[in-house]
Amino acid sequence: MGASHAGKQTKNMNSKNSQSNSNNAGQENASSSARPLSIEAPRSQSENQSSGQPLPNQPRQPYNLPGLMRFSLEAKGSDTSNQSHIQPLDEERKAFLKNALNSMTINVIEELNECVKFLQNVIDLQIDEDPTEYESAIEAISDYCDRADTANDFYKIGGFSIIGVCLNSIHSGIRSRIANLIAVLSQNNPFCQEKILSAGYIPILLNMVDSDLDDQARVKGLYAVSCVVRESENGLKHIEVNDGYSVLLRAIQSPVEKLQTKSAFLLSSLCNLNLNELKLTLIKMGLIEQVAALLTMGNLRPETKLQLLRVLSGLTNNGYFPALKECRRPELCLKQTLERHLQESKKEESIDREDICKDLLDKVFADKKSQDQER
Repeated sequence: MGASHAGKQTKNMNSKNSQSNSNNAGQENASSSARPLSIEAPRSQSENQSSGQPLPNQPRQPYNLPGLMRFSLEAKGSDTSNQSHIQPLDEERKAFLKNALNSMTINVIEELNECVKFLQNVIDLQIDEDPTEYESAIEAISDYCDRADTANDFYKIGGFSIIGVCLNSIHSGIRSRIANLIAVLSQNNPFCQEKILSAGYIPILLNMVDSDLDDQARVKGLYAVSCVVRESENGLKHIEVNDGYSVLLRAIQSPVEKLQTKSAFLLSSLCNLNLNELKLTLIKMGLIEQVAALLTMGNLRPETKLQLLRVLSGLTNNGYFPALKECRRPELCLKQTLERHLQESKKEESIDREDICKDLLDKVFADKKSQDQER
């Protein structure tokens, strides 16, 4: 693959650079080898007294390997204390550095095209064949597409054509990685969100969450759903049409901890949209009863507890009475549960959970007079 080829080139370059550095090391003071590498100039006494002030005429900080090489050259050129040792670069060394920089430049679109072409063959992969190369290709795409503009380019070159065949792969590693790629493509990216929705992948992902035999594939499937539908009005329609809320309520009861946490996170995000119609739908489906029951369990992950509390907080926002009424059902024992979580959060110094518990106790379990006024 092109990405691995670029990695080999980088490795060779590092070897050559280490040889060059070892030749130059003899020119430095013997004690310098004992000092850790630093790009910070030694401070004078006056500079130490005025800490926090930037040093003048410093080279621009590097953000990648070519930038690091340029930074090193600029920093050396700005070292006036050793000007007598500075020699102009000869043509051979200039050519070497130019080729080195060029060798570390990757044509991302070309790499993406190669990965897509290779992954077209995943449909022919048999159950007894090793899927490692295909998994690596999907991971390479995910690494490249963590920027929105690259993700959009991936769609424009026909990259989404591999999503369907990979989602239906007989290998769970391929299914989980393509779901993760969908999440990477869609997160905070309305363009890719709409393309995923219009391609009809939400039903496949929801089925993966609900019934895939591999736990990791289920978790990644829910991660993908979350990234596609959050902050997307169209995404909410796809969830509703495909009975996605039932899938989420089943996932929140799952013994798979990560699946439970991600389901609670997505539900809390939806409940905090303050859409009363959506809130009422979830209340009628028994969400508050489920959350109240889960909060009585002692083996929940701290993050899961926090998200479950946020579900209740979102549903009861703005004094939404159907939610308040449901929370006050005596058989749920929610007041006692919240009081216990309040004490636990104080001991664990979990400020977020402590604040939500206090807020819920104030909103939901006011005195009888306040409840009558609300009615």
